[in-house]
Amino acid sequence: MRGHGESSVTGPFTFQQITDDIDALRRHFAGDDGKVIILGGSFGGFLAQQYVIQYSKHVDYLILRGTAPSWHHEAGALERLEERLWKAPLASKEMLVNGVFDKFQNDDEFRLVMFALGPLYAESAYDANAGLQKNLKTKFRAQVHNDLYSQDEKYFDYREGLKTVNVPALVLVGEKDWICPLEESKLIAQTLPKSRLLVVKDANHSVHLEQNKFVLENIRDFLKSGP
Repeated sequence: MRGHGESSVTGPFTFQQITDDIDALRRHFAGDDGKVIILGGSFGGFLAQQYVIQYSKHVDYLILRGTAPSWHHEAGALERLEERLWKAPLASKEMLVNGVFDKFQNDDEFRLVMFALGPLYAESAYDANAGLQKNLKTKFRAQVHNDLYSQDEKYFDYREGLKTVNVPALVLVGEKDWICPLEESKLIAQTLPKSRLLVVKDANHSVHLEQNKFVLENIRDFLKSGP
């Protein structure tokens, strides 16, 4: 994804541009009329929903992990943060509201905030040393984040669009997901006409890591079940 990981930092950084990038990748690997399986989690889940709404004829299956159908999930995330701040003593609600859900002053602030929030993402015992190493290896680009959370971009709402998607969908979520709370995945599953909801107990936003074997088994079963 442009501006993320090892991809080039080449604008524009908008939901529409990245959605079109996904379709360009589809055409490259599957041909103009080829179909693909779309899987997206968290912010990637926002993009996956936009893609399947716009390009549903090119999607065989949709898999969503720990995401939300609209920007309104921010209120629930703030509530969960306030309930669980004891898990992340270096974090604050201002870091979420003014940073993650708005903008960062620079890459360093972005990196420090995400390190402070790290303990909130898992239900298992948090390994601070491993968290530090992961944080140091991750590329944090404040400008890319800020563009995607600008006033023109952040107020996404797919709730009506999802009603038109006639694609088999698996919606999976950790029971204790803090930043895209369980209620958001329930709403997605209720809205998509052909969906299956999988709630994973004792798992958080990183459900695919915490319960990796269980999640992969269920994804395989879903894909084997056919449309």
